[in-house]
Amino acid sequence: MRILFRYKQIAIVLVAIASMLFAIDGLHAQTPLNSDSLRCEAYINSTDSLLDLGEYHQALGTASLALSYAEKSGHLNGIALILTLKGYAYRALGENYKALEMFTVALENYQALNNEKGEASVLNQIGAVYRLQGSYPKALEYYLSSLRIYERLNVKSGIASTLNNIGIVYLYQKDYDRALDYYNRSLMLEQELNNEESISTSYINIGEAYKEKGQVNRALDYYLKALQIAKKYDDPDALGVLYNEIGSIYSELGNSKLAYSYLKESLSIFEGMKSKSRLAEIHLSLGKHYLSASNRGKALQHLIIAQNNASASKSNELLAKINFLLSKCYQQQGNYKLAYTHYQQHIAFRDSTYNKESTRKLVQAEMLHQFEKQQQEQKMLQDRKDSITAAAKYRQTLFRNFLLIAVLLLLLVVLAGFVALKQKQKANETLAEHQKQILEKNEELLQQQEEILSQRDEIEHKNQILEHSQKIIAAKNDRIISSIEYAQTIQEAILPKENLLKGVFADHFIVFLPKDIVSGDFYWFSTSGEKQFIAVIDCTGHGVPGSFMSMIGNTLLNQIVNEWQTHDPALILEYLHDKVRKALKQDEDDKKSHMSMDVALLVYNTQTQKVTYAGARRPLYIVNKDGLFSRIPGDPRSVGGFQPEKKRYFTNQIIDIEKGDSLYLTTDGYSDQMDLFMKKFGIKPLTELLVKNYKHPMERQKTALLNAYRAHKAGCEQIDDICILGIRF
Repeated sequence: MRILFRYKQIAIVLVAIASMLFAIDGLHAQTPLNSDSLRCEAYINSTDSLLDLGEYHQALGTASLALSYAEKSGHLNGIALILTLKGYAYRALGENYKALEMFTVALENYQALNNEKGEASVLNQIGAVYRLQGSYPKALEYYLSSLRIYERLNVKSGIASTLNNIGIVYLYQKDYDRALDYYNRSLMLEQELNNEESISTSYINIGEAYKEKGQVNRALDYYLKALQIAKKYDDPDALGVLYNEIGSIYSELGNSKLAYSYLKESLSIFEGMKSKSRLAEIHLSLGKHYLSASNRGKALQHLIIAQNNASASKSNELLAKINFLLSKCYQQQGNYKLAYTHYQQHIAFRDSTYNKESTRKLVQAEMLHQFEKQQQEQKMLQDRKDSITAAAKYRQTLFRNFLLIAVLLLLLVVLAGFVALKQKQKANETLAEHQKQILEKNEELLQQQEEILSQRDEIEHKNQILEHSQKIIAAKNDRIISSIEYAQTIQEAILPKENLLKGVFADHFIVFLPKDIVSGDFYWFSTSGEKQFIAVIDCTGHGVPGSFMSMIGNTLLNQIVNEWQTHDPALILEYLHDKVRKALKQDEDDKKSHMSMDVALLVYNTQTQKVTYAGARRPLYIVNKDGLFSRIPGDPRSVGGFQPEKKRYFTNQIIDIEKGDSLYLTTDGYSDQMDLFMKKFGIKPLTELLVKNYKHPMERQKTALLNAYRAHKAGCEQIDDICILGIRF
């Protein structure tokens, strides 16, 4: 039972702000109270406060809202922080696999942002999840990685937290003296920082180490010190842990009445928190308490509840203890078969968390860390010695060079007179020699003239060969272009026909500009009953490789929607993601893992007048009949390509459409086009152009887009395929 990492802010005012924002969102206010960035910060603070109050389910809800606003505002550090908070909530609820997923994605974001402090914090959290799962060598590996970063940055609070966590690993490996060493090193730093809540955490952990060593009175002293601080800050998690530990000690000392009083307080707190791991701990303590009082019926009742919660949180260390007590309880009842079964389970879980191999790996990991630290210190000492030696050598070299220069100057003065005399003597000899050389040069020029004439003939022959080669290359080039143009005919044949689109959307336009004859961008349309499916897809690459990707995307979309009758946009993208990865064998070959598709997909229901949108790294732009612009973001992951997560999911967004509203689906080719000064056209000018022309017919809007594009491009090379599809309802 430990408190590894606490968020320090308890801000009830921020919870009230979040409640007000919930109410505003529920009313679908037309004008936001604050910018997306401010709303994101408010929800982050609200999530932080709810975590501190132990309201983990509510914290997950506010974190999801914060994430949506962070993505809208491009708040990259905010996204990483929100993922970290969600991971902490899942870990507190005992959902360790979900916690590990959140922390892993948060770590990737911090590493991409080069945020070392955030990276160290998440490494610490990942280590805590592995510790809860009983994977101690892996936990220590992440803790030591976190410690290296904190020590390099000299973040004392982070160093203290990590030392504390390493101590926990050694505690569960039953190396209590080494655990106490790490706990006390952590406590010294926390006392230096005057961080009372962290000091309380160290007191709890030191108390548990002494309890495991059998020194229960000394453990009780540390628990009571920690309880004073926990009551001061009204920390529910710390209070629950302390009541549990103190109650367990009084039970061990034989004070049954006082023990039950403390254990009951702990149970009340943990039931409010709804944390499976904490509930497993308190019911384990109550089962042990009743077993020592020979009340086997109540002991079994609490131990079975503890077993269910420990299984849900995947805590091997707790399951080992619980099965041992269940075996003991059934043995006292005379049920030796169940007693033997639970004892076997105790041995299995105990061996999974404590064995020689795990201990060896722990020692190796720490020795490696200490060795690296010593190497770094020795290198710094050697660098200082080298610097002093280099300075001394520099002074010696400077003095030696000064003497050499003085001697050389003197020698130069003497030599100058001697050289001047010799040069005068040689001048006459040189003149005669020059005359002789001129005669020889004339003979050489005659020979060179003959060679030049011979080379001219050879060059003329090579020119004839070169002209013949150019004709062959030109013929091959013509055949290649003809093949690509034929591929263009095939690609144009699979694109939706204009009359099909006009049959559903009378007022629409399509801007389709391939970079190299054939395109990696394409648009797709299908209909099924009252549902109309429209998509704009940006495949990796352009030209021939991009066109192959577009053929794959078109074929898979027809199969998923028309053959499989899948009408849910998010599900369509999930199936498309899986099919693309299988088609390109991206699970087998990392070289193909970068090939992916960015997709904007919507389904329009002609009866309900609603649009359901799902996007993979592409947004949906809407200009309503009154000229108000809105951007509906897609999910931040592409279809296909590298997949760090176990399963990729996409999100549906339902939009009410009124007559006169205009929707635009676009790839990034238009906004990324460079001008003569290497400046992109940009997303903002594109959206301003859409709003400026929204009243005009779609065909006229298309003309405006093309004119603006040509003016910006100003003769520069097109850098990417372009596809924009506009619809007016």
